[in-house]
This record gives sequence, C-alpha cells and structure tokens, in this order.
Amino acid sequence: MNKRIEKNERLGEILVGTALALRGSSLLFAKIAMRTMGPFLLMATRFFIAFAIIGLIFHKRLAKVTLKELGYCALVGFFLFLSMAFELRGLQTTSSTVTAFLEGMVVVIVPVLTCIMERKLPDKLTIITAIIAIAGVGFLTLKGDRVGFTAGELLVLAGAVWYSCSTIATDRAAKNCDPMNIAIFQLLFIGLFAFFGALVFEEIRLPESGAEWGAVLALAIICSGVGFTLQPLGQKYITPERAGLLTVTNPMTATALGILFLGERLTPAIIAGAVLIIISIFYPAWVKDREARRKAAENSD
Repeated sequence: MNKRIEKNERLGEILVGTALALRGSSLLFAKIAMRTMGPFLLMATRFFIAFAIIGLIFHKRLAKVTLKELGYCALVGFFLFLSMAFELRGLQTTSSTVTAFLEGMVVVIVPVLTCIMERKLPDKLTIITAIIAIAGVGFLTLKGDRVGFTAGELLVLAGAVWYSCSTIATDRAAKNCDPMNIAIFQLLFIGLFAFFGALVFEEIRLPESGAEWGAVLALAIICSGVGFTLQPLGQKYITPERAGLLTVTNPMTATALGILFLGERLTPAIIAGAVLIIISIFYPAWVKDREARRKAAENSD
C-alpha cells in the first residue's frame, strides 16, 4: 500500500511539474500573439480551442459532469480568467522574466489568504517566507537607485493574487470532485469569461501572421489543453505544499525562453530578486514536505 501511495505521489509530482513548466512557456507565446490580438480575445481563442480538443478526446465525460462540478469549474475558471487578464495586461509592458518571478509571490499569497479565510494569524514560517519574497520583489522592481512598481508590474501582482485564489479553489475541487471534469470544463468557463471581456473592451482582430497563429495554437494545445489538464490530475495525489515546491519550474521555464527567444537580459538586480523569490518558493514547501514525510515514516513504523 505504501509503495502504491509513493508511486501515486511520484506521478502527481511529474504531472504538476510538467503542467507548470508548460504553462511557464505561455508568456513567450503570449508576447508573440499579442502583437495583433488583445489579451481577452487571445484568452478566449486559446481556451475555446483547448476545450474543443480536450472535449473531443474525452467526449464521453461531457455528459457525466454534475452541477456541483460545473459550479467548481465556473469558480476556478473565473479566478483563472482574472489572473490571466491582469497578467496579460501587465505582460504588455513588463518582460516575461520579471512577470514570471513576480508571479512567484503566489507562494506567500496562498498561505496568507488561507490565514484570512480561517481567521488565524500566520505562523513563523509564513512570516519569514513573506519577508524573503518581498525583498526579492524589491530587487525585481529596482530601477537605478530607486525602487518602485510600474503599472505593468502592479497588474502582474494583482494577477498573482487571483491565481492564488484559483490555487485554493482548484485544491478543493480536485479533492471533492472528478479532477478530469474540473480540468476539462474550467477551460470552457475561462473561454466564456474572456469572450465576454473581448466583446466589451476590445476590437475583434484575429492573428495576421503565421507566427502569431502558431503562438495561439501553442497556447491552446500545449499550455492550456495539456498544462491546465495535467495540474488538477496531479494535485489529486500530492499536498498543496508539495505542489508549491514544483512552482519553481514555472518562472525558470519562462526566464529561459525569454532569454533565448525574446532577447531579454538578466541584470544583477533581477538575478538577486529571482534567487530570493526561488528561496521563498522552495523553502517553506520543503520544510512542510519534510515534516509530512517524517510523520508518515513514524506512523508506518
């Protein structure tokens, strides 16, 4: 039984890590696609295509979804829509590298939101992590001898708050419902919310070049269809703390692709900020995961 649990945990880690790495590549493709398309229309196109593809593959599941699952899907989809809406708006004026590491603040925001929801004070580990992460953000926003957020950076941070809400909602949905149904129908709801946003706020313009269409399809198939589907499946087998350890793959992927394909540069301040944020992501999840494994080992003896 223990071997089976361990095998499931490894599978969960692989699924979540792969999902986050694939989603880290979305910043590169979004930069390319938004040369023509607005962020809302890009999201709508991306997630409608993803839902159509995944829905065709798993079409037998579509009629079996429950109202409870649709409610969770709508909630998760709404939070993810808000997260990406703010992220894409910020990405228009912020490098993908800085965007990715600012999103790493999720590792602090999630426990803070949890404390608020449960009406308790944050523990020592959360406070230490928050201080490290805030110091890292300070370096990322260092401009010459001044520290300050640009409008784009503030939008990205707002996106991180909404993504934290989606993380909490996804964790509860994956453990109370069929995670595959959550994975499929959240794509539909993100697309619907984004489409309404495009109708209200944007001019409807489709991609004008092969590169832009390629970026849209990559976002739809690789980042949304595969990335968003794998995470709920993986989170069924691992703890939120273990998932938190794996979030480091997201900014690392985005940074590598930004340097290779967008010509972005790493300044000493960005490197210092990135290191601190990686520590803030890795350390608390590592501590909690080590403690959980120690207790599991003691119980098995």
